[in-house]
Amino acid sequence: MLKVSKIEKVEQHPGGEFLYILTLNTGDEEPRQIVSSIVKFYKPEELLGKNIVLVYNLKPANFRGVRSNGMLLAASNPNTNEDTCEVIFAPQFQPGTILEPEGQSVPEDAAEMCFIKADKFAEMGLCTKEGFVLLDGKKIGADGKFLSVEKYKDGKVK
Repeated sequence: MLKVSKIEKVEQHPGGEFLYILTLNTGDEEPRQIVSSIVKFYKPEELLGKNIVLVYNLKPANFRGVRSNGMLLAASNPNTNEDTCEVIFAPQFQPGTILEPEGQSVPEDAAEMCFIKADKFAEMGLCTKEGFVLLDGKKIGADGKFLSVEKYKDGKVK
C-alpha cells in the first residue's frame, strides 16, 4: 500500500553516515519511523515538512540497530551506472491519502493488508514515464490527481 506521509523530523542515523531516520505523519494516531539512505542526495531542510510516498505495508527491518517501518519512493536514472535519487514528493495530497493505480479504488480492508517483503515490492515494476509515476502502465494517484517527478521523467522507481 502506498500512503502519503509528511516528514516531521529528520535525524542523522548514529551508526550510518549515509542514513537518515525520518519520523513521519502518516495520518495515523502514532508517528511512523523509517530509515532511508538518501543523505548524499538531500539535506535535512530539503526534506523537513515535505509529503512523500511511503510503502506503508513493507515488512519492518532493522538498519544498523534502528527499526524502519516502511520505505519512501524515489525515482532514479536508468541510463547511468551512478547512484541517482529523486525522492517522489506528493504536495498535492494530504498525509494519510492512500494512492492507487488509475481506475482502481482503495480496498475497504486496506488497513488489514499483509506485509510485503522489499524484494517482492521491487518486482512490482514501478517506473516513471513522461514525468508520471506508473504501476503496470497506469498512473498512481487519488481523486483525479497523480504523482509526478521533475528530474527522472523516464526512469525506475525504487
